[in-house]
Amino acid sequence: MKIYIDPGHGGSDSGAIGPTGLKEKDINLSIAAKVGQILQKHGIGAILTRQDDSRVELADRVKTANNNGADYFISIHTNSASNPAATGTETFAFPNSALGTKLADAVQKSLVNEIGLANRGVKHRDFFVLKNTKMPAILVETAFINNPGEEKLLKDQNFLDKAVTGISKGILTFLGIEYKDDNDKDDNISSWARDAMKWATDKEANLTDGSMPKEPVSLERLITILYRYHNLFNR
Repeated sequence: MKIYIDPGHGGSDSGAIGPTGLKEKDINLSIAAKVGQILQKHGIGAILTRQDDSRVELADRVKTANNNGADYFISIHTNSASNPAATGTETFAFPNSALGTKLADAVQKSLVNEIGLANRGVKHRDFFVLKNTKMPAILVETAFINNPGEEKLLKDQNFLDKAVTGISKGILTFLGIEYKDDNDKDDNISSWARDAMKWATDKEANLTDGSMPKEPVSLERLITILYRYHNLFNR
């Protein structure tokens, strides 16, 4: 499973700007990066169309996803309107895309449930990234950055974390995968390895964060663990 997560705008394209100067591009990247991390922890190949504050043209975002066999494409944005009182959350899918609409329904429901803003529903538009992707695609508008109250929420890390959770849960629900937060790590660990894992993740040892306990260990992760082990017993 390969999902492309698309943080809208970036670089010289700031996207919408809030009343106090908050830039949409920054919020999009913050949310997208964490959604990608959560999906990866659930065994999904999550790839960001941009990983920093750089400008990536819409055609390049779509081309990369199409050429690399993405299964789904999820573009993350914050909304804006001429009316500063505009409020709520909405998700877009391409017209007549059955799977895209189902994915949008799942994400919209989960996101609204987590962040508690007005439910503006699922809508259909022929936005460039929805129209030109070969795979089912959605575009999520988390909140209105031009609304002073919602801009304030978008500055709150707790609110952003809820948005991340909502989007991630919606994607996983659509895929039929049970969402597990960090408190569920022990459920993935074999019973015979739990004592060792508790020791390794203890603040005193600090050898690993305990994520992805059954994943193959890369050389850089192995070296990092050995390095921490060396420092632990040479204090």
